[in-house]
Amino acid sequence: MDLDNRQIVYIHGLYSSKNSKKFRAITKNFPTAIYVEWKVEDNIFEIIQNSYNLLKGEIKDLVLIGSSTGGNFAWQLQKKLLENGKSSQLILLNPLIDITFKFLDDFPSQLNSYLVPMNIFVNTKVFLGMKDKVLNAYKSKKFFEIQQKSFINQIDIIEVEDNHRFDNFESLLLLI
Repeated sequence: MDLDNRQIVYIHGLYSSKNSKKFRAITKNFPTAIYVEWKVEDNIFEIIQNSYNLLKGEIKDLVLIGSSTGGNFAWQLQKKLLENGKSSQLILLNPLIDITFKFLDDFPSQLNSYLVPMNIFVNTKVFLGMKDKVLNAYKSKKFFEIQQKSFINQIDIIEVEDNHRFDNFESLLLLI
């Protein structure tokens, strides 16, 4: 993959915005990065479909980055692209695999139907903040270690001594 020609697409986590520290760091390093915005009350499947329509064309070296809840949505977008013959790299940042991975039961119920079981992995890097207080990083790590057995050489797990928000996110961009 040509680092200079990658098209980065970022899907934020719950209650985040275009002004987030992560997206600012991404656009600093990748000025053409695309931001996929969603809100709790939105139809997420429609947003994923619209993103698919935007990305299914001639874009090469596509990198999807999803943070927390946005990780689940980015996974869904990659799956939709793959089903239609379009490859991409998937970067997951403390992804929400399932609401049972959350420490607190505070997930908006209207989003439950938009979470999809993550069960196929291709060209995926998973960054896990091992000091995460929102999602159980150890449970997530175990999930991805099990998936690695089925999807050989498709999942890289990168453990980071950081929290859910990845306070040192900019330094991780070197690994993307």
